Amino acid sequence: MTDKVTFWYGCNVVRHGDIIHSAIALLEAVGIEVTPAGGAGYCCGTAKDGNLRAAEGMGKRTVEKFNEHGTGQVVSWCPSCYRHMNAFMGEYTDTQFQLSHFTQLLHARRDVLAIKLTNRIERKVLLHKHFGFHEVDVNPLVEDLLRLIPGLELVETETTVPGHMCSALSRVPAALKDATRAVCDAANGAKADTVATVFHSCQRLLCALEGSEPFKVVNYVNLLTESMGMTTRDDYKEWKLAGSEEAVVAAVGNERIAAMGEKLFRDSILPELLKQPSK
Repeated sequence: MTDKVTFWYGCNVVRHGDIIHSAIALLEAVGIEVTPAGGAGYCCGTAKDGNLRAAEGMGKRTVEKFNEHGTGQVVSWCPSCYRHMNAFMGEYTDTQFQLSHFTQLLHARRDVLAIKLTNRIERKVLLHKHFGFHEVDVNPLVEDLLRLIPGLELVETETTVPGHMCSALSRVPAALKDATRAVCDAANGAKADTVATVFHSCQRLLCALEGSEPFKVVNYVNLLTESMGMTTRDDYKEWKLAGSEEAVVAAVGNERIAAMGEKLFRDSILPELLKQPSK
């Protein structure tokens, strides 16, 4: 099994740095040397799906960069990136590496990980599951990983929602609303105090439920690192729960806004932060 990988964290570093740092820490904890790669320079091309020539160019550049890394193994955490590499990017450029999903690699070394999980976490957790990521059956893998955490009770539920992650439902607001309501009903019916998301877009779209529901919303990787004794801070969730536009801007801070770019923040990030989950 490989001991050196390129960890492809996609284009979400502005929003989900906590998940990225936790994922890297988990890979390192099980003895894997990680070369992180992400941001606009490693885009899978989905942002340009309406322009196939541009998408092809972006995808080709990313594959060529991965080939140059020479690790022979690229690990993706984003389901969109994963399926785009297999269905689109690899069709245009010869890939000199194997692609796996983060959950597969961590699950394969779960015996090593279990030794590192020494802190008890007394939580009753419902896993937020999707059934649309057909390429990798991540749900049982994540369930196995969460069961390694001492003190954690994993709620058994049949509730799964469509799409490969919540962002797939964003263009159908009624479907997203129904899916969110189903998760809330399942969590409250089971008296769960935590909903654990698998994917970053689910965390982004559901985290503000903490403002109106009795449970916390946490990405599963942060539960694992918490059991390792690490402290993580979900900045995006704090921003989204801040309230008014003025409060959100103050919570993000001028320095962070400048770092991500004023235009990106005003045009993309701020509208997201002000929009609360529909249920």
